[in-house]
Amino acid sequence: MILPAPEDFRSYTRFPLTITLVVLNVFIFLLIFSGAPNSVSSANLLQKDGLTLTGRLYYQYLQTLPAELLYEKPAWVHEVTSNNTEQLGVLGAYALRDARYLATAETWAYKGDEIQINQWRSDIQQFRKKYQEQLLFRFGLSSYEKGALSWVTYQFSHSNWIHLISNLAFLAVIGIAVESLVGSGALLFIYMIGGIAGGAGFLFSEAHGTVPMVGASASISALLAFYCVAETRKRIRFLYFVSPMPGHYGPIYLPTLLIIPLFLIVDLANFWSTPEGLGGGVAYAAHLGGTFLGVLAALLYRWKAPTNSVLTQS
Repeated sequence: MILPAPEDFRSYTRFPLTITLVVLNVFIFLLIFSGAPNSVSSANLLQKDGLTLTGRLYYQYLQTLPAELLYEKPAWVHEVTSNNTEQLGVLGAYALRDARYLATAETWAYKGDEIQINQWRSDIQQFRKKYQEQLLFRFGLSSYEKGALSWVTYQFSHSNWIHLISNLAFLAVIGIAVESLVGSGALLFIYMIGGIAGGAGFLFSEAHGTVPMVGASASISALLAFYCVAETRKRIRFLYFVSPMPGHYGPIYLPTLLIIPLFLIVDLANFWSTPEGLGGGVAYAAHLGGTFLGVLAALLYRWKAPTNSVLTQS
């Protein structure tokens, strides 16, 4: 693992906003999300048989879409066969992420066992109710019946401890770098607006998705991109860690622009390789949205303050 960390962590009084953001994320997680049960995981629709049946009915729904919506079908749907339960299960999972389908799923006329289908209609109503009761749904951002406040609350919400700690590690090291460079006000602006830009990127790529996005990673991507473009020193300090053995961790001085291949290009590559929103649960489009905002903010900063005293060679 390697992270850009050009500032001394021991001088923590110089970075009040970074510390505030880290503490706020932890406090919100402890207050709201820590130990919150997942009330949907045991739903009948998420069991193997439920996903298979959902996929079969969703396939029928896709065949009835009007011509102007045909382009929105999953590219791989023509490969699904009625006797392949694995394919139907994947299609069922896709169906439960389609906000348009969930909104009217039980009203469609399906072919098949009427008793089974009627039970499925009841199950999907219960699924939708439980799904909307989840804390992550209430605070996260998605295209499924969401309010304007979600654009802010999602930036301070995390799904689990690993998600929280991994984001805060990046926020701490890059936050203090940006705050040292441009001050607390600019850091807050980039964090918040970068998160909003990331949300826009996520909704653009998941225009009809129900899965809510949570986390500070889009905001952190904005900070990374901003620092990468705004900081003109040839080399800055990175921290590397291979193992706790002596000589396998410590500081190393590398080009600032190394941030691009280490973090930003990785997001772009993963975005291109993620099939139809069924990736590993990472909103790469949100990262790219935050990155775009960070680059624009950095270009504006360099245009407005080309002779800033912090831009010295080291």
